[in-house]
Amino acid sequence: MRSVLSLRPSYYEALKRLTVELAGVNLGKDHAFLIETRLTTLARKEGFAGLVEMIEELFLSGQSRLAIQVVSELLERDTHFYSDKQSYKDFEKTVLPGLLKSFPGEKIKILSFGCSSGQEPYGLAIQLQKNKSVWADVGFKITGIDYPSSALDRAVIGKYSHFDVQRGLPIQDLVLHFEPKGEDWIIKPAIKEFVEFKEAHLLSNLGDIGEYHAVLFLNRLNDYSGPAQIRVLRSLSKIVQPKGCLMLGSENSLKGLNYGFEAIDAQKGIFMRHVPKVIEPEDPNLKKPSNRKTFERNSVVSG
Repeated sequence: MRSVLSLRPSYYEALKRLTVELAGVNLGKDHAFLIETRLTTLARKEGFAGLVEMIEELFLSGQSRLAIQVVSELLERDTHFYSDKQSYKDFEKTVLPGLLKSFPGEKIKILSFGCSSGQEPYGLAIQLQKNKSVWADVGFKITGIDYPSSALDRAVIGKYSHFDVQRGLPIQDLVLHFEPKGEDWIIKPAIKEFVEFKEAHLLSNLGDIGEYHAVLFLNRLNDYSGPAQIRVLRSLSKIVQPKGCLMLGSENSLKGLNYGFEAIDAQKGIFMRHVPKVIEPEDPNLKKPSNRKTFERNSVVSG
């Protein structure tokens, strides 16, 4: 254990606080081990003699670029294909039919929020491709966003190790939708063509990424601190189109607030964005009733 944990205890706590401050994410109980394993590789990549030297440079210089790189590495989630099978089923059976009814003839734009190494958006694309006879006349565009990291770089390439594809991916999906390349597997162009990835600070104003018919943020809201959860949900409420859907998954809720959403199925974590009320402009020529209370002259009641 000694050889694994090389930093002073105060550095682990400082890095934990830095991750909450920059990204709003709590690292959890095993943060010391996670810090060691994730950041040792980054230290070598950045040309430091070791992890201790990189962390000391980080806190002595306050270098923002290095801080962002460190936090991005710590945020990388261990994801795998179809990690939440029920949510994929709920999307196809509940969310998608509702979207096609609300947005007939439109290309359905779907956002995978916090996509990590891309298994969620690619997995969804594979599911839609498998059922393309059902959605033959519908166009789809799936976008994955996350902090800049090595995980997001892998998602853009669409390359996965043999270990990655063994976790959750049915063998028939592997054969049909991936191509072998050495010891790795590459997503085929037929799937990759309607999936894209963007770098984004998930706690920032996301107005630049546009609006979406559906946003998937499955069972990860509890990883965020209380204030960060509010910021994330407020931000998501601005990029989901009216009548569009937000999927949080069965383990998450809107925490007693609605953020402009109403529950389609709160137990499954599915919510629809309200349609804004249209306020008609007042006609300046329209005569308004006076506040006269009687027919007697000079008897207008003030108030």
